[in-house]
Amino acid sequence: MKVFDKLWNKRGKKLEQKNYKITKAKDIILFSLLVIWIIIPILKMIRATSLMTEIYEYKFMEVVGLVGIYLLVLTIYKKILKSDNKKQLVKDLLPLIFFIGYLIWTLFACIFANNTQNAFYGDRYRQEGFITYLIYAGFFSCAFLISSDKLKRCLLNLFILVAIINILLIYIINNNIQLQQLINYREIQVGVFCNRNHYGYYLLLATIISDLFFILEKNKLMKVFYGLAYIILQYILIINNTFGCYLAFLVTIILFFIYCIYRKKYQVLSFVSIIVFVLMSMVVTYNGKNVVLNNMQDFYNDIDSILDVTKYKISNMDKDVNESKDNTITRDQNSEDEIIASEKQFESAGSGRGKLWKYGIKIFLKNPILGYGADNLREEYEKYDIEQDRPHNLIIQLATTSGLPGLIFYIAGVGLILVRGFKKMNDSKIICTVVFFALISYLISAMFGNSMYYTSPYFFIFLGVLYNQVMIKQNNINNEKI
Repeated sequence: MKVFDKLWNKRGKKLEQKNYKITKAKDIILFSLLVIWIIIPILKMIRATSLMTEIYEYKFMEVVGLVGIYLLVLTIYKKILKSDNKKQLVKDLLPLIFFIGYLIWTLFACIFANNTQNAFYGDRYRQEGFITYLIYAGFFSCAFLISSDKLKRCLLNLFILVAIINILLIYIINNNIQLQQLINYREIQVGVFCNRNHYGYYLLLATIISDLFFILEKNKLMKVFYGLAYIILQYILIINNTFGCYLAFLVTIILFFIYCIYRKKYQVLSFVSIIVFVLMSMVVTYNGKNVVLNNMQDFYNDIDSILDVTKYKISNMDKDVNESKDNTITRDQNSEDEIIASEKQFESAGSGRGKLWKYGIKIFLKNPILGYGADNLREEYEKYDIEQDRPHNLIIQLATTSGLPGLIFYIAGVGLILVRGFKKMNDSKIICTVVFFALISYLISAMFGNSMYYTSPYFFIFLGVLYNQVMIKQNNINNEKI
């Protein structure tokens, strides 16, 4: 029996070593793919000066998508075979089940879309059709399947570093006439991100991650790095003048401060980060104007117009009720003109977002079950004389793309990961807290913006990292607590 036990233990150790090597190799492959994706902004900046060959960004995304989905399917298949508790496994994988439901429902929406070419492949600008949704699933899978916390931490550090390098490259090019002549970007201030909104989402994520690492990090050298990165990134975030991202960051750091008060830890540093951001907002000017104060004034006017419309609507309802009782018409032309003027003011709110949201909801209500498929809103908006193809709001975009069922599947999947992530922050590692609040900031900004094929992958990478953290069993959690 002793000989048999020795042989069995030896065989078990060999299997463990083999599994360890396989896991390590898998981690290295997935980590390498995500590293390449994270440094692509720098490569594209260099490519813009014709110093290197063409970068096939979307083709590389397809590779990441295929590898991620294949390995995820293989991993889940193995888990199902080895699982002794199928009920618990289903519970653990419930977010994935919701995401699969979302993709299946969206597939039907795309099949029945008016323009199936756009629905599956997107237009030439956004390239965000159903195929790209599958690629996002691949990015999510790659991040989710990385086992090593060190590699996940390296990805986050690299993301901050690349954002800083990107800022430096933009500064160098802006101050070098020869380099400017080599580059054909319309607005070099935003680098390779086409417009300020897209660059804003990128800066938002880098800023919130650097800020939270600065607050939570114990290593003094790394704390200095995160602090300097935070100062630089928040400055660029402010002058980038994407107010939705600015508000998202401000709301997120306030929420984190409340969380720190609740946990009775890091209150001082969290409060200091808020004060620094507010002071920076007060003193930073761009083109001779205070960016934040101008935006705050516009924001106040937008809120005022929304309240005016609401007031007129309510008073109008009361008038209609009285008129129906008295069988008389008392509404005068002046009140009608006031209502029309208020509605126009509402439609212009948020740089025209009010109009996009208003008619986006009307478009959704016409086809609430299947929606219109991906990238099929341009024709619908044109019916209302609107030259736009996106509602600048994640909820409305999901509803019009995949219908109400698709919206519910998506919110359930993301929401469940966030809820579990929040619960895990009580006893988990720093990385869980950082990516949780980074995701919160992105989702807030997404209420005012559009997704894009070269910015959305960052969200899904961080979502995959958080899902990985919540799947870690209690006995695998070390003592690095918040």
